[in-house]
Amino acid sequence: MPKPTEDIIDFIEGRRNGVRLTEELVRRKSEHNEGMLSTLEEIALHQLEIEKIETLNNCRCLKIVYLQHNLISKIEGLHKLKKLDYLNLALNNITRVENLEGCEALYKLDLTCNFIDCDTIHTIGSLKNNTMLNDLYLTGNPFTQHWEKGFRDYVIATLPQIEKLDGVDVLRAERIKAMQRLPELERELASLAPMCAQARAEQRERQRLRQLAIESGEIVVDTDTVDEWCAEVRIRDARELRKIEEDKNEYRRKTQVGGGDLFSDQPARERRFFKEDGTPVQMNTAKWPFSIEEDGVAVYVDVALPKFLDSNAIDADVQPNYVRISAKKNILQLVLPAEVLIDASTANRSSTTGHLLLTCPKLCPVVVSKAPQDKKKMAAKKALESAKTPMLQAPPSLPGEGLKGAVDIRAIVPKPGERPSERQQPAEMTPVLGPDYDDEDDVPPLL
Repeated sequence: MPKPTEDIIDFIEGRRNGVRLTEELVRRKSEHNEGMLSTLEEIALHQLEIEKIETLNNCRCLKIVYLQHNLISKIEGLHKLKKLDYLNLALNNITRVENLEGCEALYKLDLTCNFIDCDTIHTIGSLKNNTMLNDLYLTGNPFTQHWEKGFRDYVIATLPQIEKLDGVDVLRAERIKAMQRLPELERELASLAPMCAQARAEQRERQRLRQLAIESGEIVVDTDTVDEWCAEVRIRDARELRKIEEDKNEYRRKTQVGGGDLFSDQPARERRFFKEDGTPVQMNTAKWPFSIEEDGVAVYVDVALPKFLDSNAIDADVQPNYVRISAKKNILQLVLPAEVLIDASTANRSSTTGHLLLTCPKLCPVVVSKAPQDKKKMAAKKALESAKTPMLQAPPSLPGEGLKGAVDIRAIVPKPGERPSERQQPAEMTPVLGPDYDDEDDVPPLL
């Protein structure tokens, strides 16, 4: 098998066209610490396609570093971080565990889903001097598949200080058993290492030939093609996605307002804030959520700005009939429902949610009298209104009314001077008389 050339090694290890971990990037990611590197204790640098660790040695107080989901191929540039407690290097292209001896306080190390194989697993022995190391993650590396039955015991026996491996506690009996098996495991590893190294070299050569075939047009790659998982494929896919994203951003920049025309050499057109008749143009380039409310006194504009956006980068301009809020080239311009006073307007921002509240007093507020009113006049006014619109009142209810078999007690005893025949009968008990019925006075009433 031919030896990989220097260009192939550079391609694999990501030394060309990589994203640099510069001091400017570190300061931008440390806004929570006001960009101060000397006192920075935690930084998140994940999913940035970083291919080399650098600059972090200048941050001597770092305790937590998140570098997962990048394209890092070598652990380096961390030997001066004496206070480093947690290092996350999951989902990278690391093949060897090295250059961490200087991290004396290292307590947790995450190397999930890298490319540590049986020919390089012995490099974990460099962590023996990290006596504070307690929690180690190695799942998802190739050696866990090639050496499924022995890798856990080998790691436990090689690093007796760890108490948790891949999220599972290391029991005392398991540690004793692993120490007893260590000579046997080393012999197994010695037999597996050459095969894994050969397989990796063949994989690199296959990827080199495949890349040449793709560039020459012999192979057409479509979206349904599934390639083997290796460091070369990760780097190539990341660069292709980066190129696509850069092309999209370039197209968006040229076609948007202020970026010029993509298909002509015409100068970039300026953003218009007003129509030809002077009416303000409403715009929200950043799509910030907002609300406008008003009462008789003022107009309230609430804008949900990003929580971690620096207040010094926000500019709020209040005019009689519109407001304009700008931050980092993003502009929100809103037409107000009423004319407001510029000098009396105030702006307040919540330190918890980041919302910006503009309170703009109206030029012509609605005056509402707050003088005490005469209670007698108010009562007379209400009585007059109720007399004009009488309400239908329901007759007083009787005991047992609405129940089955209820009796109307008002018809039991006649009133003084009232004849029994003159009693008002309920509608449902009044007999229906025919047309030939004649009520004679001489006939006594039936009791």
